Amino acid sequence: MPRPAITIEALPAGYGDALLVTCARRRGVWTALIDTGPDECWPLLAARLAGLPRNRRGERVIDLAVISHIDHDHIGGAAALFSDTALRLRFADVWFNAPYQPGRRGVVEGETLAGILGAVAPKLPWNRAWSGQWAVTPADTPYVELPGDADRPRITLLSPSPARLQSLFRRWTKELAALRSWQAPVIAATPRGVTSLDLETLAKKVTAVDRAVANGSSIAFLLEHRGASVLLLADAHPTVVLPALRALAAARGQPLPWRLDTIKLSHHGSRANTTADLLRVVQADHYIVSTNGVIFGHPDDEAIARAVVLGGRDAKLWFNYRTERTAKWTKAGLLAGYGCEPVWPTESAGGVAIDLRGRR
Repeated sequence: MPRPAITIEALPAGYGDALLVTCARRRGVWTALIDTGPDECWPLLAARLAGLPRNRRGERVIDLAVISHIDHDHIGGAAALFSDTALRLRFADVWFNAPYQPGRRGVVEGETLAGILGAVAPKLPWNRAWSGQWAVTPADTPYVELPGDADRPRITLLSPSPARLQSLFRRWTKELAALRSWQAPVIAATPRGVTSLDLETLAKKVTAVDRAVANGSSIAFLLEHRGASVLLLADAHPTVVLPALRALAAARGQPLPWRLDTIKLSHHGSRANTTADLLRVVQADHYIVSTNGVIFGHPDDEAIARAVVLGGRDAKLWFNYRTERTAKWTKAGLLAGYGCEPVWPTESAGGVAIDLRGRR
């Protein structure tokens, strides 16, 4: 049997994201790491990275590392990642958006990146695919397609927009200070107010959309390789991603709803990010929810209901932790009418992996 075109792993990252994506190449694989989870999850991430193959120089190559935005549950392990020497990691490119004066980047750009991330690291390649500029969509087009080939995936950036990124930079000092002083609450959040599991009602419920500044600056993109596709949404705002997907589909002559292989639901399955409008434009065979539900109580019932009711039939819901909030979807007959199947980790530590063979 041929190798999967894409394998995506939602690693056990607590209440955050740490996603490992591997794409088949003629020889070996192309590897991307999207976010690191909070700092306390670094040992688990390090253990998985230790399983990456080495090249002839004994290095473990990560072709693309993406730090999607500066919330602790996405960036908390970055200092350990980029400071680590035992794993012998080599990064071909690191995407991360931080304020600077465009055109004034010098030889210390990698050290500057490491410093912002709290790492003690040698020079790192910073936004190399963007010629050292920000990973951001243009002012006149809501997406950017980066070139790919038969041996590398095609990546289309969908977020952030210039307006969302500048909103973050206006608050940068406060956001960075909050990140560096972060202390996780010791008590987990209680589930947020939904007791009925009437899926049709939940899916149609009107809820507020996400307006958090840091989330709006998320680097989110579509990754395609050998006919397989993964939409990696980080915590992106639906108001940013939705027009980008519509414009991209129109440019490609792609009828809507656009059926992809996999969508990593934005903001850990928050109702403020997985909207009905979004799922009328893009749907998937697989939906990934990355969270253990601690602190913020994700995923929201409304978001899961929307994925089930509006997200296309016969989909699978992948949860990287089995929790009270995710296990309830096993209730007899709850999802069967929609052909939907929930999937949980086989290991108690958490984490799931999806192999995608691609479409013709």
